[in-house]
This record gives sequence, C-alpha cells and structure tokens, in this order.
Amino acid sequence: MSRPRVLFLLTIGLLLAVCPMFAANYAVGSCKPSLPSYATISGAVSGVPPGSTVLVCPGTYPEQVTIAQPLTLKGISSGNAGQAVITVPDSGLTAVTAGFGESIAPQVHVTAGPVNISDITVDGTGSNVTYPPWLVGIFYDSGSSGTVNEVTARNLSTSGLGAGVGIWAENATSTNESVTIQNSSFHDIDDSAVITESSTLIATAKGNTMYASGFQVQWFSGGSITANVINGSGSFQGIVVLGPVTVSGNTLANQVHGIQAAGGVTVTSNKISNMSGAGILDGGGGNTYKANTITKVGVGIEFNCYTPTVTSNTINDATTGLDNVPASFSGANSFNNVVTLRTDGCASAPTSPKAPHSGPMPAPAR
Repeated sequence: MSRPRVLFLLTIGLLLAVCPMFAANYAVGSCKPSLPSYATISGAVSGVPPGSTVLVCPGTYPEQVTIAQPLTLKGISSGNAGQAVITVPDSGLTAVTAGFGESIAPQVHVTAGPVNISDITVDGTGSNVTYPPWLVGIFYDSGSSGTVNEVTARNLSTSGLGAGVGIWAENATSTNESVTIQNSSFHDIDDSAVITESSTLIATAKGNTMYASGFQVQWFSGGSITANVINGSGSFQGIVVLGPVTVSGNTLANQVHGIQAAGGVTVTSNKISNMSGAGILDGGGGNTYKANTITKVGVGIEFNCYTPTVTSNTINDATTGLDNVPASFSGANSFNNVVTLRTDGCASAPTSPKAPHSGPMPAPAR
C-alpha cells in the first residue's frame, strides 16, 4: 500500500475516533433513539460539546437549568405530543446575583453565548418565591448572547411585590452583546414579560405576544421593540423605555399608560388603545413620536412640558389630545372626537410624571 494512501486512511481513522468530540445533535428523553441521550436538560447542556444542538423530547422537566457554553436548546415534537416544559424543581430555585446587583431566581440561567433557545415552555408554577429575589423564566446574564424563538413563559408570580419576569437580559461588561427575543408568548406574569438592561446590550424584541400585569416591557438597553402585541388587561404600563431605542409597529391595549419614553426614543407607527391614562408619556431627552394611532384614551400624548418631535399622529376618542404642551410646539397631528385638542401653560420645569426609572421596577402589590 502506498504511503499517501496509508496516511489518508490514518487521517480518516483519527477523525472517526474523535468524532464524538465534535458538535452534533443530542437528545433529552427517549424520543430520538438514534441520538446520544440524557435524562435531564441540565445533564445535556453541561455534557455535550460546545456548539451542539440539544433536542428536548416532549415532557415535563422539573429542574433549574444553567447553560454555560454555546449551544442550541430546542423542544421537538414526537408522535402527537409537542411541548417540552421546564418547571420548578421540588427543591425550589437558587437565586443568583446579577451583574447589576439584583437577586434573581432563574429557571433557565444563561452565562455564555451564543445560546439559542426555541420551542420550550418555562412554567413557574409552585415557585413559592417571595420578592426579593425576582422570579425569572429565562435569564441572559452578563457576557451572554443568543436568540429566543417560539418560547412560552408563563405562571411567573411572586409574593409581596410583583416581581415575575418572562425573560431578563443584561450585560454588565464593556463588550457589546446581543439578545433577540422573537415570536414568543408571555402570560400570567405579575410584573414584566421582558426586561433588558445595559447600554452594552443590543436587544431586539419582535413579533411577541405579551400579557403581563405590571409594566409589560421594561427596556433599559439599546436595540428595538417592533411588531409585538402587548395587552395589559389593566396593567400599569405597556412599554417603559430609556433610549436611544426604536419602538415601532406594536399594538398596545388595556393598560393605564401605553408607552413611557425618555432619552432619544423613536416611537413610530404603533397602535395604542383603551388606556385610562395616556397613550404616550414623554420623559424628555429628545424623543420622536410619529404616525402613531391612539384611540380611546384619557390623554393622547402627554408632553410633560418637554419638547419632543410630535407629528403625523392620529388621536381618536380622547379627553385630551396633547397635554402640557410647550407654547412653541407647532407639529401637525390629526384629532377625531377629542374633547380638548391641546392644553398649554407649561411652567419652566416639567410636571409629573417624570422620566422613566433607570432600572427594573417590581409591580406594586395589589
């Protein structure tokens, strides 16, 4: 046998020998007998090679999961079953201290990146958490990154103040990280569907459906909030956002206030309805509100005596169209069935409400 052929066969043999070390597909559960499998999600995400895909069979997995390496975690269907649910273990949840100092009890704790999670349900039933800590379905900690797609976060509530959160992403490091949250469902949550934190985090929330009872979305990072359906069923605020951020194409309904913005936020083409307070609350910092449709509200846009750019908005069925407007304002907007189009008379200092809080807030006890 020729020397080149011997070397070739030796190379192939070595590659075959180390093949298990390379990223591949692995299973949790018994629905994929052709794949290497694990009994628990925790065992899989700590045992597979970096970059692997972990396929989770339908079933209920009572465990607190920490993902400390890049991988994909994906729920799959088998037969007529199609839901992989992470629930609270009998031993309860252990809290961690986040990069900005908050105490958080996460059901899934991500500390690396990229970590992509899809087709998984996170259910906080039976957590028995009293705030503090916060109870969080999926927590992307400092230095992590990834995409959450087609995930359900539900039944996240705490005793005392409302501090249940569907997904929390933050980054206390100086290196930019990114997290995308898309096409996911949030419900039965007593504070926020999504919280983001840090100027070095570029976060994206798009195409999600959110039903939380506190602040819905608390956004203290860069990025964008687009094409989400946010229905508060009486919650306090739909989106609390500190810019610069783009908020566009969202549908918000049934809260006290719709969008509260400060710090250079661009709010465009949103549909806001049935707010007992204001459709939009301005907190200063050079925000832009354009081409929004605001219907059945107490106040269409609350200027709070700041000087945002406000143009081409349509305000229908409101007690007041534009409130606390500086005398210098001259933007063109449309009004239909509005009792008072505009109130002026601003003092030199802005009136309440002030700019959004600079960090996450639990919902007041009810």
